[in-house]
Amino acid sequence: MKGIDLYAPCQAEAAKLLTEMGVDLDNLNIASVTTGGALAPKTEGYPVILFSPGFGVERDMYLGVISKLVAKNYVVVTISAPRESVFTVFPDGSYLKQAPEMAELASSDYPSWSRLLHNRIQFIHAVMDVLEMLNRSDDAELAGLFDLAKVAVMGHSLGGAAALEAAKQDHRIKAAVLLDPSFHLLRREDVQSSVPVLLLRQEASAYREMAASMNETIASDYIDGQRYAFNSLNNAHFYRVKGAQHMSFSDIPLHYGDQHAVPIHAVTAEAATAFMEAVFDKRNLPPNAASQLSEAVISINSEGEPAET
Repeated sequence: MKGIDLYAPCQAEAAKLLTEMGVDLDNLNIASVTTGGALAPKTEGYPVILFSPGFGVERDMYLGVISKLVAKNYVVVTISAPRESVFTVFPDGSYLKQAPEMAELASSDYPSWSRLLHNRIQFIHAVMDVLEMLNRSDDAELAGLFDLAKVAVMGHSLGGAAALEAAKQDHRIKAAVLLDPSFHLLRREDVQSSVPVLLLRQEASAYREMAASMNETIASDYIDGQRYAFNSLNNAHFYRVKGAQHMSFSDIPLHYGDQHAVPIHAVTAEAATAFMEAVFDKRNLPPNAASQLSEAVISINSEGEPAET
C-alpha cells in the first residue's frame, strides 16, 4: 500500500493538507507497507515497542525506522496524539487537524508543555492496558500475540520525554529508547531510576552547538535536563548520531526529498534492536557498546560532548 493509504478513509483530506504543507506525495511512499499478511506462529508472542511521536508529527511519519524494527520481528504500536498531531484519523473514519492553539504554542510556555507531557504519559499507560486486554481476548489473531515480558517504549522529542517518564513509572515497560527527547520538560523527582535507557541524540548535542541554532534559554534548560537524566538514571547509555538533526529520526525530511535521514533510520533501528535484545536477554551492554552498535554512534557525557575513552 502507499503511504497516503495509512490515512484511510481520509486519504483525500490528508493529501490536500500535506500538499499545502509542500509535501511531494510521491515521497510518502518511503518504506514498504504490507497489509493482510499472517504472522508466523510464535509460542511466546512477539516483543513489543510502544512508539510515541514528536510534537505535531503524525504517528505514521516514522516508517523509515518502524519498517526496520518490524523486519526484526518486533510488533510496533504507534500512539496517536489528537489535537497535537498535524492530522489524526479516528476509528470511526472522522479526522482532526492540529488545533490552532497547538500550532501557536510558544516554546517558552512550559506549563502547557507540561500538560501535554502528562497526556502523553497517560496515553502510553492506557495503550499498555489495552495490549494486556487484547492478549487475553478471544480474538484468534490478537490473543497471545504480544510478549508482555518484552515491552519497550520508544519516543521522539516530546514523545521521547514521555517515553522516559512512562518507563520510570510503569514496571511493565522494560526499556526505553529516546530519540532526541525534550529533556527540558523532564520531571525532577530527585529519585534514582534503574530502568534501562538508550539515548540517541542529534549530532548537535552540546549546549554551544544547540545555542547556535535555537533559543539560548531553551538550550540551557535542555542541557540541564540532560545532566539530570545522566545523573539520575543508573542504567543509561548516552549517544549522539553522526549527521543527525532533530527531525532526522522521523520521515519528515524524506517527505521533502531530503535523503540524509535514510542512514539515520538504519542506525537508529540497528542501535535500538541491539540495545533491546540485550535488555530482554538480561545482558549488560559493555562499556565500548557504541563502537559495536555502529560507527555512526558516538558515546557522549552529561554535557552532550563526546565521552573520553
